[in-house]
Amino acid sequence: MIKDLYQNGMSISAIARKLDLDRKTVRKYIEMASYPVSSPKRKQRPSKLDPFKQYLEKRMLEDGVFNAEKLLLEIKRQGYLGGKTILKDFIKPFRQRENKKYTLRYETKPGEQMQVDWKELGEVDLQGVRTKLYMFVAILGYSRMKYMEFTRSQDQEHLLRCLINSFQYFGGVPQKVLFDNMKTVTDGREAGLVKWNKRFAEFASYYGFIPKVCRPYRAQTKGKVERAIQYITNHFYQGTSFETLDELNSKGLRWLDAVGNRKPNQTTGVSPQERWPEEKLSSLSGICDFDTSYRTYRRVYYDGMYSYKGEHRMVRHDLAGEQILIKESLDGLIKVYFKDELIESYRPSPKLVSLAQQIKKKQQNMDPNRAVSQIKVATRPLTEYDRLLRGDQ
Repeated sequence: MIKDLYQNGMSISAIARKLDLDRKTVRKYIEMASYPVSSPKRKQRPSKLDPFKQYLEKRMLEDGVFNAEKLLLEIKRQGYLGGKTILKDFIKPFRQRENKKYTLRYETKPGEQMQVDWKELGEVDLQGVRTKLYMFVAILGYSRMKYMEFTRSQDQEHLLRCLINSFQYFGGVPQKVLFDNMKTVTDGREAGLVKWNKRFAEFASYYGFIPKVCRPYRAQTKGKVERAIQYITNHFYQGTSFETLDELNSKGLRWLDAVGNRKPNQTTGVSPQERWPEEKLSSLSGICDFDTSYRTYRRVYYDGMYSYKGEHRMVRHDLAGEQILIKESLDGLIKVYFKDELIESYRPSPKLVSLAQQIKKKQQNMDPNRAVSQIKVATRPLTEYDRLLRGDQ
């Protein structure tokens, strides 16, 4: 196993951390022509469990499943003919490490997995408006290639758009995508099984990847993306000036190409860009972007009008009383459909700001530290007022 990990590109230090061994021990086994046996007279007999050990390791290290009964049932379906005792003996050291809170890193194969997560960055000033800012980060498990995007929201529509953009940046789709327990991805669990959100399940099926979520309260399962978020925050976001969201995202992509994906990774020992060509990703060729628009339904009034976001619009009179579908893209384009037929498309007109709102905004923008004495007021001599009074008399 040690030689396999070393041949797959892991450094001696990374193997030592993974297997909880001393680096000298790891180096000794790597340099050996063959593994030593405890007794040369006694040959190790093959186990009925051997063909299933790789699957069991994945289930324990990636999915956190240590239930012997459950694992026994799963491998029996794959043809396992052995007993339960040998399985429990194999599971025992993995369970002991789990109970001691040791985190065992599972190294994925090329193209096997991508990890995804969000980070809330607080409020920022975008063109004079205080706005909440979020950072989406995705990382390929094998090469450690990173992608980031900054948004004003982390709702499902923005999540799907960011996933599409990450696929396009990486040049394809991985086999699996690992998420946190996001409400935009799952509708909770039932009897221990994940209930996938309907629209998200359609998205995953459209691009052909297997969605997975980490176990609750076990963020270590997606440690790669957690470390990537920390790295991007410390080395790019903090100290970067920007005025618009587009400017920030443009700077972020340039930084990834020049620094973030060029610096050698501590675990693999090489830069993500060097390993990236080895990733076996499904091609995006011929695949149109999944529709990530906001969707809502409206009933057309009997006078042919419908209302959307406080704006009333007229459609054909034959649609009176019918239900129409309204799709609004993330860039603000609105399209109206009736039974898959496009009725109209438009961009909303700018909303008028009332005088009261203008005054309130002006008061909020006033400098509270400005002294009253600094405000210039027109002054007149008292003789002017005497003249006006005499004129009235």
